[in-house]
Amino acid sequence: MLPFTITESLMMFFIYGFIGWVVEVIYYGITEGQFINRGFLNGALCPVYGIGFYCVIWAFRPFLDSFPVLFFGSAIVCTVVELLAGVILYGIFHLRWWDYSDYKFNLNGFICLRFSIYWGIACSLGMYMLHPAVMRFIHWMSPLARQIVLLILIINTIVDIIVTVTAIVGFNKKIRFLNNVSDVYRMPSNKIGSSIYGTVDTIVKQATPAVQMTQNDYKEFTEIYAAHRKAERELAKANREEERQLLSKYAHEGKKSIVNSSKMAVDMSKAAVGKSKAVAVDVSKKAVGKVKKLLPEARLASRLRFGKNDENAEAIRVLRQHYADVLGADSDEELFEDMEAV
Repeated sequence: MLPFTITESLMMFFIYGFIGWVVEVIYYGITEGQFINRGFLNGALCPVYGIGFYCVIWAFRPFLDSFPVLFFGSAIVCTVVELLAGVILYGIFHLRWWDYSDYKFNLNGFICLRFSIYWGIACSLGMYMLHPAVMRFIHWMSPLARQIVLLILIINTIVDIIVTVTAIVGFNKKIRFLNNVSDVYRMPSNKIGSSIYGTVDTIVKQATPAVQMTQNDYKEFTEIYAAHRKAERELAKANREEERQLLSKYAHEGKKSIVNSSKMAVDMSKAAVGKSKAVAVDVSKKAVGKVKKLLPEARLASRLRFGKNDENAEAIRVLRQHYADVLGADSDEELFEDMEAV
């Protein structure tokens, strides 16, 4: 069924996945001015590129003499792969690793016309220039070397998937908690706001005949309406501020817990000098361990993208700042610039 052997197919997947990761890092380095470890996994691999380009090679090798067929076919195939990957990841984890909401002609932020064109150009050129070189490299390796390399890559990818999914589970628990807190605070404001809006709507309906009768009545009506709208906005603003304060409190409590653990480790270390170094070292390791436990989630947060209207956007922003605070960065941008070094 496959156009290549299993070994060749897997090698192509990993090679093109790595090349895709490099392209992503370069693109976002140019557009955002910082290094971002792109992709679903922590390692240097973007599976969407590996799968997408492999599908293009499989389907369009017979059409190398027709650039239009190769271009449009590549664009369609890779766009479908990208759409499926985005929908599946969002459906399972409720998180986005890319978002095209700000681009024209996009579909729910998962795909857009601009990147479909990019796919078509990249894959078409790749078929002529990249793929022959990759196949020569694969065939240059001995069968034993290919098997050893593949075994290492497969094991590394499996471990990476386990670590990533574990981080996502922990991250999503925090997001659900923050969203639940936000909902609790939002309920009273929504009820009051609905009441205000109902009053305004009643005034509109009742005042319409009077407005039609005299200009003075219309002016009075607009003033009342504006006053109610102002009251509604101020109430909503006050409730949003309460939400942000509680979310920040939650994040800072997590930070204080780790900081207090670190201080406790230092105090116990000083008290135990000459008496019980082993106990002090063990406590220090536990404190450091709590910080290290956050690193996978912090790396995950650095790779996520979200649209303006995403339900988890505010929670993700709070968590990104939380990780920056705990890990000693002045801001989440500074943290994610140096995340790989951490």
